[in-house]
Amino acid sequence: MAFHLFRSYEATHIPGHKEQTADAPYVTYAPEYVYIPAFDGRGNPLNNTLKVGDAVKKGSLLGTRAPDDFPIYSSVSGTIEAIEPILTAGGRTQKVFCIHNDKKDEWTLAKSLPSWEEATNELILAAMKSSGVIGMGGAGFPTYRKYNSGKPVDVLIINAIECEPFLTTDYVYGAEMAEYVWKALPYLLKVTGAKRVAFCTKKDKPALLEAYRVNHEKYPNIPVELYATADKYPMGYERNLVTLVTKKEYMNIPIEAQAIVDNIYTFILLGRYFTEGKTPDLRCITVAGEVKEPKNVLTPYGVAADDLIALAGGETIEKGKYINGGPLNGNCLASSHFATLMQSNGVLVMKANAFRAEPCWHCGDCCKQCPMDLQPVQIQMALKRNDLERMKALHAERCCGCGLCSYVCPARIDVSRNVQEAKAKVLMAMKEGK
Repeated sequence: MAFHLFRSYEATHIPGHKEQTADAPYVTYAPEYVYIPAFDGRGNPLNNTLKVGDAVKKGSLLGTRAPDDFPIYSSVSGTIEAIEPILTAGGRTQKVFCIHNDKKDEWTLAKSLPSWEEATNELILAAMKSSGVIGMGGAGFPTYRKYNSGKPVDVLIINAIECEPFLTTDYVYGAEMAEYVWKALPYLLKVTGAKRVAFCTKKDKPALLEAYRVNHEKYPNIPVELYATADKYPMGYERNLVTLVTKKEYMNIPIEAQAIVDNIYTFILLGRYFTEGKTPDLRCITVAGEVKEPKNVLTPYGVAADDLIALAGGETIEKGKYINGGPLNGNCLASSHFATLMQSNGVLVMKANAFRAEPCWHCGDCCKQCPMDLQPVQIQMALKRNDLERMKALHAERCCGCGLCSYVCPARIDVSRNVQEAKAKVLMAMKEGK
């Protein structure tokens, strides 16, 4: 299956709306409370959790996820005042640790790693797991699992594209903290055996380009090559980056093309843990859209979205919609009172536009724009008939969820949502062996 994004004249330019926050430094914010899920992504309670009344520091272990005891840490110092249900950024109401922030920023530090020459592969992998670092591009997948496949790796790909509209956190925070990427790389190159690193960002991101230049000169022995891409969407999707860097395609995950892709923020967190023993605590979040003072906010993860909106001067409209993440890939929520997650990179307030969907025109625009060369209209028709075999034949499971099909649809059909539903059905069938 071909990927046409880099050669198609049909590619649509998505307005970035990044001017609200791209040229402003981030501000810091210490909330009164943070809310950290006491359940894993599948709705199962954490193991060995702390209790109400327990004191915590930054880096205190709150509990572990089954089945591999993946650690979840506190992002603030203070006291657990309650474990109660609240709406979280993923759209699910679940029990969370309600931690009162004493704002002392006291740490429980882990032991940093020895030099990369002295650290064994086993020690590096163990550190990656104990760090609690997850994929910060949005998926939230424990990062150590990517590096523990046992399969050959040729290239590590640093994803600093940030192509989603409005969001500028990777640009603003990533450029300032980029040296931690280079601090992490010797360990990651050693543990994977990879021979090279690709630093991928857009040509119109001067701060990240300068960060690359400075660190490339400072650490000349680390084999990092710059890939400055055009301003197209969705350039940051990992399949597109793997194709760009390796000239290979794959069926399921990047390791099939001997590549590992991670967001720049993920590399930064690993660098901090390897060299300083600091677990994830702060998250830079873009607060933008229909707010009075859009800004990037560096804050402990688990902060409530309505606190961030208030920090941005409040809303400029009534009855808006609230998005965790970006407008094309994020979750739309009816209330602003939701807890952000470690991987949350945006809180947007948007106008609630009402569109009446018309019957499909069969114009084919969704097919022209799909970076995966899928046929969204055909997948949508198969879903309507509940024709699982047809959905599988059309490879609905390969949808990247970029939202382009909905964006370009002249009939105002939420094609992306339908294809995502079909994808879920196909993946479930595959899991059940059907």
